[in-house]
Amino acid sequence: MRLRLPGSKEKMTRREFLRTIRPKKDWRVIIHKDKCTGCGLCMVDCPTQALSLSRGGKQEAYQFLFRPDRCDACGICERSCPENCLRLERESEGKSREKQAAILFEDEICRCTGCGIPLFPRAMVKKIEDKMMTAGKPTWSFDFCPSCRVKSQFEGERIEKSKV
Repeated sequence: MRLRLPGSKEKMTRREFLRTIRPKKDWRVIIHKDKCTGCGLCMVDCPTQALSLSRGGKQEAYQFLFRPDRCDACGICERSCPENCLRLERESEGKSREKQAAILFEDEICRCTGCGIPLFPRAMVKKIEDKMMTAGKPTWSFDFCPSCRVKSQFEGERIEKSKV
């Protein structure tokens, strides 16, 4: 749907209209790194792709990048964060902001010990393990992908049956 501003002959989309109300240069994203698990829901939900994923300098690392020139301050990233660790904040008046991408979060990727595929961010594994340890002993290991976990369970049963 395209809107027409009063006194204007041009039509614009809702997103274009919101950009005229909330200028891009006044906003920034802040992540509380101790709370963030690196789930990436903020990036998935960002309609402008102002938040994106990038491979870090190390092969096993990844980064959340914020591109201020793409942000329209819609707040979807804030609402989609399950850990409530992301904030959209207005820059102070007169403060110039860089137009290049800024690294908001960086973490290491855990890989399956069976097949080597990437699994989870290290921060996510740590948070889940901490929660499981408060409830008792973890019921499964985060070292395997679902396929390798099933394979290891069947191989373990074969070993136990051969001992009997």
